[in-house]
This record gives sequence, structure tokens and C-alpha cells, in this order.
Amino acid sequence: MAGGFADPGGSSGPRRAPLPAGDVTFLFTDIEGSTRLASGLGAERYRVVLHRHRALVREVLRDAGGVEIDTEGDSFFVAFHDAAAACRAAVGIQLALRGSTWPEHGGAPLRPRVRMGLHTGEAWPSAGGYATPEVHRTARICSAAHGDQILASARCAAAAGLPPDAVRRLGDFELRGLPGATELVQLTAPGLPEDFPPPPARPRRHNLPHPLKPPVERPDDARELDRAFAVGRMVALSGLPGCGKTTFAQDWARKRLACYEHGVWYCPAGPDLGRALLDALDLRPEPLREPMGTVADHLRDRRALLVVDGADRLGADGRGALLALLETCPGLHLLAVGRRPLDLPGAVKRALDLPAGGVGAAMLAGFCEDRGAPWTAGDCRGLAAAVENFPPALLALADLVALASPQAALRRLRDDPVAVLDAGGRFREAIDEAVAAISGPARAVLLELAAREHGASVDEVLHLCRQRDGSLEALVELVDAALVVIERPAMDQAVYRVPAPLRWLLGGPGPEPAPAPLPGFAERLVHPVAFDAPRLRAVALPARGGGLHARRRRSRAARAACAMLRP
Repeated sequence: MAGGFADPGGSSGPRRAPLPAGDVTFLFTDIEGSTRLASGLGAERYRVVLHRHRALVREVLRDAGGVEIDTEGDSFFVAFHDAAAACRAAVGIQLALRGSTWPEHGGAPLRPRVRMGLHTGEAWPSAGGYATPEVHRTARICSAAHGDQILASARCAAAAGLPPDAVRRLGDFELRGLPGATELVQLTAPGLPEDFPPPPARPRRHNLPHPLKPPVERPDDARELDRAFAVGRMVALSGLPGCGKTTFAQDWARKRLACYEHGVWYCPAGPDLGRALLDALDLRPEPLREPMGTVADHLRDRRALLVVDGADRLGADGRGALLALLETCPGLHLLAVGRRPLDLPGAVKRALDLPAGGVGAAMLAGFCEDRGAPWTAGDCRGLAAAVENFPPALLALADLVALASPQAALRRLRDDPVAVLDAGGRFREAIDEAVAAISGPARAVLLELAAREHGASVDEVLHLCRQRDGSLEALVELVDAALVVIERPAMDQAVYRVPAPLRWLLGGPGPEPAPAPLPGFAERLVHPVAFDAPRLRAVALPARGGGLHARRRRSRAARAACAMLRP
């Protein structure tokens, strides 16, 4: 803005005081529909209205300590040292305009309807004015107001220390030409109208990334997540690498925008959770205050969904901060996404199970599409079924399928499954990483179940493990980590089973010829939990019979199980 101000009405205006510096509160005002008002009244009558309007505004500004920067036509641009004084001045101007006597036209007074915008930000005067984005933000706030309405940024309201009954929160809005979003509030006071249409600006409802291609639909998992939020405000969504949990969580959240009045906010967890949440919510850090305090104040009275990705990597402090945030903000829902469930009291756990046949085939086709191959979900259905739609296996097969074909990959998988899956070592790395995160008892139970092709019930798991080493808790841990799937052939009987690709990796029963255990993997899996060799050998042997190939499989499985126990 220029240093001086122009006054078409002929008044030179008062001499200006020194310009505020540092945290400055700006005020913009203008008359709504001034062009239409001037053309309807004519030059002389409009001149009377305009002069009276200017006189009233300047009288209030003089008492409030505002520094008039510029006046152009029917608008004012003013700066204040103090945010509270700026808010009092805006209310005072509106009350003065409403209480003044105005010329009449057609039996009605010609009171101009003035709209106002307030914003507080860091600014330093230069060349008699200000060159800062905060000025443009204030002007956009004023443009979003209606006649007789005072809009302010939440930052201004906070700087002014306004009580809750003096503001009405309107939400986050994207102001034209400005990055990010601005939270707008309406100033209220006795004698001023309160009901106005929504601001003519696009509300900011989410910060979810826009997908580059349509995600794979997972209706069963979506219904499970809906049911989880029906019983709690915090849901921990877990799954193995490659299962698409981040894409699924973002897609689910995007489709639930209508359920959250104040939006859905996606936050990748980082070493500084408070700073990451500030960035996600487009909030500025406050001096001498912890970021989580600013976040809590922003979300305290809002109904919103927070999606924290990588929540399993949070330390104790980060987990405690999330729990405190939920306790402080009763309308907040939290979806914590990670490879392991977020360890917090009250969290409802949901693991992304093995995708259904169509979903797994679509995931594999999507991986191939990313690599430039034209295969469809129908083309990939047989191969996906062969690996039981196990996500790390689907991801490991993608390169081979893209370069050859699903049929060629299926033939090679039948010949040597471990070699095909672990080409390049990525499949083993994914499983190693998942196994490294579970406890010793869970690893022992995983080894026991891997030796049983058809899985085991809870009673059988307890019997196999002799009800020691926390085997029941270990089974829960394996389900949470998606290393064991649940099959429910009957309502009163659940079977827990290790997916086939993981059994092949561990050397259990599998396609002919049976794969050998990967060197070193069994040692990492079993230790520090010890089992006696005779019992483990008995567990590894399925029921007798089944022909020569079955006997060979059992013999190889027994040898592999014994080898796993060697130091």
C-alpha cells in the first residue's frame, strides 16, 4: 500500500501517527454495493452519504488509536498496535453507522452497509506503508464479509483475547490468491446482526492428497472401519507393507467428509508430532507455547477426523500427546494408521486382512499398471489366488508379472515358489521387518502355526504351546500384525492360519517341490524362545497318509523344523 491516502471527497484527513510494527492488526472496510448505491442516488446525494460515513469511521478510529493508512473511494485501510483495540473499533464503527441519522430515499434511510475484515500478523512499515502478504490476507477477509458483518481471522481473535461469546467460528476457508487456509470468525456484539449467509469463499474441508488414479475399492474393509468408529473415537488400522493401508485410509476418509463438520486432516507422523499437526491443519506456531497446545485449542470445539499415518513409529511422548488431544477435544476422531496397531488404551483395533479375491487381483493389476503392463484384474486373478492375496507376495510378484505375464509367473511360482517370491530379496525383507516387530512368544506361535497347513483353533494353539509364554496374547499380536489370518467356518469356531507364502518361506507344507527355509531366517524368527525338538517335530508332522509326495513333504517339514532349532 502507498504511504499516503487519497480522499475524493476533498478532506485531507488527520495527520498520521507512527505506523505500528511487529504484531500488527489490519482493518479493511468498504461499503457493500457502493457502485449500485451511487448510481441509484446520484452524485450529490451519494456524496452526502459517503462524507457522513467517513466522518463516523474516523471519529471511532481516533478514539481507538487506529492509524489510517489509505482511503480510496468508500474503503478504509487501518493499522493498529493492539488487536483488542482493532476489534473494539470495528464494533464501534458498525454501532455508530447503525445509530446515526441518514437521508431517506423512498421512505427508507440510506444507511450504507459496511463490511469489515480484520487480521493480525507480523509486519514492518516500509516507505510509509506495508509490503506484506498479511495486508492481502486482510483484504481478502474483508471481501468475504457481507454488509454489516465483521469477519476476522482466528489469529486476530486470539491476539485480541476475545471471549467465546464475542466470536462465532465459521471454519477454514481458501482465500483467493493465497496459499493454505484461513480460519474465519465473526465478531458479535449486542446491537449487531448475527445471521449472515456463508462467506463467498471456498471452505477448506480437508488436506487429503488427490489420488493420481482411482484406488481399489475395498467395501468390506470400509464397513469394518465404520463399525469400529461406531463404538469408539480412536481406531488403530494396521497391515503389512504393500497392503495399501495408507491409500485405503485416505480413500475412506475422503468418502466420510460429510460426517465431519470441521473437516478431515491427514498427518504423516514425524519426529515432531506437534509440528506435523500444525502443518496438516495449516496453523502457525505460537511464541512460548508447545505446538500441541495450539492444536488442542484449534480442535477443542470441532467435530473433525484426524488421520495419523505411521502412528506405530511414535514414541511414548507422541502416543501420550495423541491421547491427551482426544481427551481435550470431545468431537475429534482419530484414525491411526501403521504396520502395528497404536498402543493406546481405548483404541479399537482393525487389521487389514488378506484382501478378497477380486481386491487382491485388482491390487496386483494396479502394481503392473504402475510398471507399464496392460494386465487386468481378470488376468491376475489366478496368480493372486495362488498366493492367497498376501500383499507382500503380490508386491514381490509385480516385476515378474509386468515383464512376462500372469500365466508365466504362475508356472514359475509352482516350480519354485520361494525363489520366485524372493527374487531380489524384497519379499524376505518385508517379512523380516514384520517379524522383527513382534515379541519372542509371538514368533514361537508363528512357527508352530506355520507347520500346520490348515491352521489351528485357539484350543489347539494353547495345547501346542502348553499354555505358556503368553501364547494367547502372542496370537492376538500375530493377528494385529496381519501375519495370521482368521477363518470362521462356524460361528463358534475360528481357525488361525499362516498365509501360504509365509509358510513357504518358513519351510512348512507347500507346493511341490517344497521350498527350503531361507538361511538365517529361522534363527531370527525363533530366538530367544526355545522349544524342545521332539515336540516341535511332532507339531510339524500333519496327519499320516496322502501318498508319496505327502510323505516327502512331511519328511522335509520335519527336517526343516529340527534345523530351525540348531544354534
